[in-house]
Amino acid sequence: MSASYTNDPTNRPIDRVRLEIDDRDTTVEADALLTDEEIQYYIDSHSHILLAAAAAADQLSAKFAGDPKKKKVGDLEIDYGLEGRSLTYKLVAMRLRGQVARRGGANLFAGGLSKAKKRTERAKADKVQPSFTIGQDDNK
Repeated sequence: MSASYTNDPTNRPIDRVRLEIDDRDTTVEADALLTDEEIQYYIDSHSHILLAAAAAADQLSAKFAGDPKKKKVGDLEIDYGLEGRSLTYKLVAMRLRGQVARRGGANLFAGGLSKAKKRTERAKADKVQPSFTIGQDDNK
């Protein structure tokens, strides 16, 4: 398991995800929130790099939601404030998904027929006739 940030988000997808979720402190591998392998899994599982980053942010949100908020030992009490960190990653995921939706980057595709294929299909004698057509109610 490794964690690296090479400051090249344009050419390295793992760096792009780390930049989007602000997980760039990898000087010590233990400081990284996600491993390169985990990030690569999200990249491989999603059609858009920002959707991969959103999924990674969701995972971090869940991770921090389960962590203890306070710890008390004797008279000493430490408030970790991780509940806010969980919410922060949830908001990051929402922002990233919003960016994809606004850019139309969900990689949608509506296929069609070529003109030649359309002519061939129209010429078939046994094709099902449409129940309505353009101009069917026009006075002739």
